[in-house]
Amino acid sequence: MTIKASGSSLSFTEIEAEWDNDTPWSMSEFYSGGSGTVHAGAKDGDGNAIPSSSTISFSHFYDTTYFVTSSASSTAGTVAVPAGATHIYIVTAYGAGGGGYTGGDYDQAGGESSGAGGGGGAYAAGVYLAVTAETNLTISVGSGGAAGAAGASNSTMYSGSATAGGATTIINSSSTTILSAGGGGASSASGGAVQGPLRSNTAGTGGTYSGATAVTSGTTSSGASVSAGTTAAGNDGDSDGNCSGDNCRIDGSDGGDSGADTGGGSGGSSSGAGSAGSAGGTGGGGGGGAAQVDGGSTAGGDGGDGSISYQFVRIV
Repeated sequence: MTIKASGSSLSFTEIEAEWDNDTPWSMSEFYSGGSGTVHAGAKDGDGNAIPSSSTISFSHFYDTTYFVTSSASSTAGTVAVPAGATHIYIVTAYGAGGGGYTGGDYDQAGGESSGAGGGGGAYAAGVYLAVTAETNLTISVGSGGAAGAAGASNSTMYSGSATAGGATTIINSSSTTILSAGGGGASSASGGAVQGPLRSNTAGTGGTYSGATAVTSGTTSSGASVSAGTTAAGNDGDSDGNCSGDNCRIDGSDGGDSGADTGGGSGGSSSGAGSAGSAGGTGGGGGGGAAQVDGGSTAGGDGGDGSISYQFVRIV
């Protein structure tokens, strides 16, 4: 908690209780940015800096606070790195999933088509990335890709593409991307026509992860042990292709899971009136639509949005 702002003289005991766990041999342990626990740029409540050299006294520590790990946040946009922070800790980050494609039905073309699933977004969790205190980060969260076109009257049933999922990114003040959880790829179809040939169906590919080198060891000022964490590419969507024979029924293909192996949408059902492919969960690809249901074919599902949760920490 913050040291008192005024009143009776401070003692080593009060300063130690806030800034240090070891009995100091001299005030030099408390220079900001030195070998002790007082972080570079440390200030009191009025914005006066704790000295980094030369004269230092007890009075410099009135109304000062040891760095406290921030609460988890999902705020996107321009985000300020607090004074004293050395790293951003990624609780979780998901790229968005790609959209699934509509099922394809034909007029005596000798088969029907399963809508392919969208790809899942990449994933990161438990990763520590270096940042510079009192600078700004730009944090963006990917949006799920839209499903491919549906409806027998739409020529894109036989050739076209859904939309890819967006990447979830962190860019530092030097315009360097320190984290990118890539979005899943779009599913697509090509080469078909209402009376044949049957179209080719392509699933969306999983998004890939890239970023700055993570810190893999150490301890935070709050006592948490630093480890490597997890990064993983998203999973590809499924493509169940085409069934053989006029008026054959075929379910839609599943969307790919995120890199956390969760969230992929289910392919639509071809039973009876059928059902559309379901939308992906967080980071999951949308499921593909079914074909030769009572109404012809069903739509694919949208990809799931990405997400991010993070904290600012100080590794000591």
